[in-house]
Amino acid sequence: MNCKKIICLWVMLLMPLVLSAKDKNVSYVVSKVSGRIEVITPNGKRKVEKGDVLTPDATINVSFSGSMTLLAEHSDKQYVINSPGRAKLSSFLTDKRNTVLTLTEDYVNSVVAQLRKDKQVKSRRHSDPATVTRDVAVDSLSMVKEDNDSIPSEPVDSTQNRK
Repeated sequence: MNCKKIICLWVMLLMPLVLSAKDKNVSYVVSKVSGRIEVITPNGKRKVEKGDVLTPDATINVSFSGSMTLLAEHSDKQYVINSPGRAKLSSFLTDKRNTVLTLTEDYVNSVVAQLRKDKQVKSRRHSDPATVTRDVAVDSLSMVKEDNDSIPSEPVDSTQNRK
């Protein structure tokens, strides 16, 4: 019985470490930038642009009128950073003055794929709400491939209905 208590104690103590290690591997893709926002590196400063990938340990300088929107890769979170200052990205993400939105993970992954300019982006297309929905794979914006319909259609034989 005493052994079970020790194991439970170790699990409870190690859980925050595991969760914090998981957050270190997350990267964020910039989906929108307005105003002046810079990333400070050992080589100097550079302007943040749409499609840039940032890590939590990146140092960011947000001007008074600046804001940016980030999407967490392989997650369902969208962050809107609009509080001015100079700090690590991780501290901007935990700042209560900034906005955190929860979206569907499929939507976030689709937008991240478009921002990273992946060669194949999956989207859904339909003509009317009551008709067939098809999965469409767009490859390099020049070729469209259609998957099978979700509802198979059968040809109608007009000779069977006559008497």
